[in-house]
Amino acid sequence: MIIGNPTEEVEFDPAQSHLVGFAIDYQSHEKMQAKSLGRPVVNAAKRISKTFIEIGAVPLSNTTILVASENSTDCTFEGMKRCFVYAAKCVAAEGMFIFYFCGHGVDVGDKRALAPSDFDRSECTCITASVLNDWLTEANCKAKHVLFALDCCYAGGIGHALTTDIPLHRSLFVMSACTANETSYTIGTLEVSMFSYFLADAMRKQSCDPHKLPLYNIMTECCTCCEALSSLLVKYEAAGKVSSCQIHPEITSTGEDQTDNDDEMDGVPDVGRFQDITKLYDMKAPRPPLHAKTKQWLKSIVKSITKLRDRKLFKDKVLNTAVCFITMSIASYQLAFQPNTVSHPNTFVTAFLKIASFFDNHCHSVDITIDYGLAAYNLVLQNNGVDNASIEALRNSKGM
Repeated sequence: MIIGNPTEEVEFDPAQSHLVGFAIDYQSHEKMQAKSLGRPVVNAAKRISKTFIEIGAVPLSNTTILVASENSTDCTFEGMKRCFVYAAKCVAAEGMFIFYFCGHGVDVGDKRALAPSDFDRSECTCITASVLNDWLTEANCKAKHVLFALDCCYAGGIGHALTTDIPLHRSLFVMSACTANETSYTIGTLEVSMFSYFLADAMRKQSCDPHKLPLYNIMTECCTCCEALSSLLVKYEAAGKVSSCQIHPEITSTGEDQTDNDDEMDGVPDVGRFQDITKLYDMKAPRPPLHAKTKQWLKSIVKSITKLRDRKLFKDKVLNTAVCFITMSIASYQLAFQPNTVSHPNTFVTAFLKIASFFDNHCHSVDITIDYGLAAYNLVLQNNGVDNASIEALRNSKGM
């Protein structure tokens, strides 16, 4: 989502620019230790910093990534302030100051904020928009442009406050992983967060001049991919209720669709190509159909899948993530609206054949395997206390 008036391109001198990034993979306070995010946060920070360096936006010598589990003092509230102010002071008049954060976004009182490694759930230990404003003021930052990339829950709320509630900088841009009321998340199959994965990918695709950063094009591409992939996942809440896990990244600023088709997930898959799936269908057992709401949801995600396909993203990690999301969502829908058959192996096979038919009809060169889908489907049952013995038996028969 593009908010405000982000300029088409920002021009700057890479040699005068600096990047400081924080990967808060570990929470040191006892109230937050159990919520430590772990390695994907570190992977995300390294992916973003490496991309900025590769496209020539900032030299390696001017790039600093601090990891909470490796820098116990630099990622606390005071440590982040010290490192932020130092980096901001180093940027010359034609350069860009880049601040990247990956960790917990928190809701404290009526404010959205970033959580440093020593966050203890109190407002005085979190980093609000006004705190960031104070740090920039203290640094007397002379940068031509300031760019914040916030990969955390509620990031959009911080972005809005930075660019509308208080004046920070005459040319400030905030890239947010999600809106003020959404939660961002890391993805095991991507090994990083979804936002950082697609942001880095978009930067590589859209940047061709190291002295210019096409922020509008980068975020348009990133938003499209994040919204499309995250729309494939829904979460079971209770009987008759599921909730969407879709995120909507934003760019806000103090300064400024691809056409979809209506392909349906219908059709008969190439049985020879998917014989490892069809052979799992028990013709002698009951044949429970998918619930009407499940089918309706499957048709609703076609545009999202088409966007990912058209951008040639269905390979390796993104493909496996899409397969996992879709099968987890089907399991959630079945559990919410047709719980008596959700654990039947034929329900899973029917669901997966539905997915396979789409890939076969519209992405024939893509090879999908049942393993990721089966593991994801089983995980939903397991996490919600559903008898998953039949699905486990199916997994065992596959040698998983």
